[in-house]
Amino acid sequence: MGQLRAENGHPEPYNVKYWEIGNEIYGRWQVTWTTPAGSVDRYRCFSEAMLRADATIKLLGCGYGNQPNSEWNDRLIDGAGGTLRCITDHILTGGFVDADTSPVELYHAFLGYAAALERRYEALRERMHTAGVDNPRLAITELQLFSRFRGEVRPDGYLSPATLPQPDTITEALYHATIVNTCIRLGDFVEMLTHSATVNHGGGLRKVRERVYANPIHHAHALGIALGGGTPIGVRLVCKTFKTQRDFAHIPPLENTPGLDAMAVTSPSGDLSLMLVHRGCVCDPIDLTVNMEEFQAQGDAKIITLAGETWHDRNTLDEPDRIAPQHSRADLLSESQLSLTLPPFSLTLVTIDKRRECERITR
Repeated sequence: MGQLRAENGHPEPYNVKYWEIGNEIYGRWQVTWTTPAGSVDRYRCFSEAMLRADATIKLLGCGYGNQPNSEWNDRLIDGAGGTLRCITDHILTGGFVDADTSPVELYHAFLGYAAALERRYEALRERMHTAGVDNPRLAITELQLFSRFRGEVRPDGYLSPATLPQPDTITEALYHATIVNTCIRLGDFVEMLTHSATVNHGGGLRKVRERVYANPIHHAHALGIALGGGTPIGVRLVCKTFKTQRDFAHIPPLENTPGLDAMAVTSPSGDLSLMLVHRGCVCDPIDLTVNMEEFQAQGDAKIITLAGETWHDRNTLDEPDRIAPQHSRADLLSESQLSLTLPPFSLTLVTIDKRRECERITR
């Protein structure tokens, strides 16, 4: 491969530092699939050779998708010979659904799945630590909604392919945001999260008839940049909850899931950013009061809202900006209190500047 690279105008390596040893090699849809024992053998052989070539690279062990606490992962953790530091996961689940599936149940299952993932990932971290991995890490290298409709489409059905939560709908943006928030809560355990695909295959961009437009998830990625480099701070959340009655593939029935997901970070300069997800499907807008306690704000709050009218709302060739970030501002009730109204099917970024001492003195 190095020879081919050089022959095509790149004599030096590309300086890629992260390498996953195999992709979904537990699945027979992969030409190079293998068994749990084969995975261990492959990891040991490849890791030895790759680290010998470049000791600065970081290797990712191919974990079993959607099942972080599987026998596959256990065998890899125990058999890697002390060289394993990171395991991957692919969050591609939702199972088969049909016309009799409740869209409310399905939507709530997706929007609440992050809570179940958090518990599973905490167990994986403890398992790796117990096995002697000093600083265990997780990399989520694929992520998107993955329900599949099958059976007859009925006029009187509850669900149809057109109303299914899919990667090009607002649901994908909200689903992704809840998982990002969970990864932040897990601290330094999750070192990478990669959303699946950029164009057409997953949510991101769509190219239709030589025109390119953004899916809602593309805008959600852009909003999330505001959290980068920040320091997470604690959030005490009081709100109504929901539950689900059935599982959807790897998503179990959920209990006492908050109707709102909230993440708060402070920037290096001390400003506050809130990322808020309205998870509810059959409820009204949420009137939210934010008490910032010791945080002293300067000016008003800058608000960006990404919202759809339904869980299956999406941008199209005819309406490429149907779902796009909407900017607004809100006056604070005091230096440390803010009141907001969050519409259903929405992701909201709130940014509040911290009062500087010079501002306090001049006023």
